[in-house]
Amino acid sequence: MRHAYLPLALAALLPLSAHAGTPLEDALAAKADGPLYMFDVTVQNSDTEAMIRVDPSKPEGERLHVITPAQTDWTDDFRKLVKKMDADTDGDIWCSSLGENIPADAALVTESPTTATYTFKPHKGTKPDDLDDIYKYLTGTVVVAKDEPAILSVEMVSEKPFRPLPIAKIKTFKLNFDCARAPDGRTHISRVDVAINGSAMMKEFNEAEHQTISNLKPLPESGMGTK
Repeated sequence: MRHAYLPLALAALLPLSAHAGTPLEDALAAKADGPLYMFDVTVQNSDTEAMIRVDPSKPEGERLHVITPAQTDWTDDFRKLVKKMDADTDGDIWCSSLGENIPADAALVTESPTTATYTFKPHKGTKPDDLDDIYKYLTGTVVVAKDEPAILSVEMVSEKPFRPLPIAKIKTFKLNFDCARAPDGRTHISRVDVAINGSAMMKEFNEAEHQTISNLKPLPESGMGTK
């Protein structure tokens, strides 16, 4: 399952593994069923500032309505992004889907009456995603709610520079997911931030992208499911 709303080529992070007997386990065991939602996505990076309405119940080619920019202002890269998002969108915007990469030895580092925070070394999930080649360079943090068990945020950062390819060096990498409550009580991804600094083919680069997901509206007759 690929999450089309992630920045650029970043793909999905898939359902979390259980960590028995901890607040993390309670968060992962929280209900997954619920209605399918329409939602708005904003995308901001050095080339793009866009707002897109997404209806995952519609057939491919009709799922996205670009509110801004006007179609006359679309770049080739933005057209490719819209096409990819439309093809990949399945309505899975849930923070419970951010954890197959969390191993069983995730370590509790802090706990309050309402939240618990764990650190972990991310690993590959059962299905390929675009981060598979760099997980080994990252350290993760996940925060979960205790009173109403759910994932509240996930962060993955590089601890030191690394080379994903012989011709490229990443000096810093940071990926953040923030979560918010949907009308049915589940937590959905509300914001994604990615920042990458490095060099490739003797050229320095510094890329950042921000996305938000908001304005969730349950779709009529979507029924109950894992979407």
